[in-house]
Amino acid sequence: MRFSSFVSMAVVAGASICAALPTDLTTFLLVTTSQLDTGRNTSELKAVYATSLYDPFHQPALLLRLIGPGYGSLPNFTLASGTLSTTAQGPFGSTMYVYNSTVVTAGQELQFLASAQPAGNLALDEGYLLTVDGEREGWTICEGALETDVLSWKGTAEDCVKTYLHAVREAPY
Repeated sequence: MRFSSFVSMAVVAGASICAALPTDLTTFLLVTTSQLDTGRNTSELKAVYATSLYDPFHQPALLLRLIGPGYGSLPNFTLASGTLSTTAQGPFGSTMYVYNSTVVTAGQELQFLASAQPAGNLALDEGYLLTVDGEREGWTICEGALETDVLSWKGTAEDCVKTYLHAVREAPY
């Protein structure tokens, strides 16, 4: 095989692999998967779930839950100064607010508040993998309020399952 043909094939393969990655980090979706590496597209990721904001008891902090096919819409996120941001309706379906992630700590659910937050500790490793203080592993799916699966950092409950959080352009289903 000629070197130029090999390079052309590698470029095409690389473009396919990157299809699930956000090319413009102004907005992206977050999905959970048991797979560390990115896939050709989100629907090919192992044990993949879309995520959405969740307010089980009309509380100030929204959580990030797993959501299956049939959702109406998914939140688009941005990441700046270590903080995830997205827009969502306030309590009781009122006005739209910008929700910002709080500083992520071990044993806590990933939380979002409708107020400015200090610089956070989140980042995207390799442009797609959400990390906390540079750690790639530690995201867990745990049963939250009302038997809903929510994202936690280093959850310790017996029902918590290890996962990875990927930033992607397209929903998985």
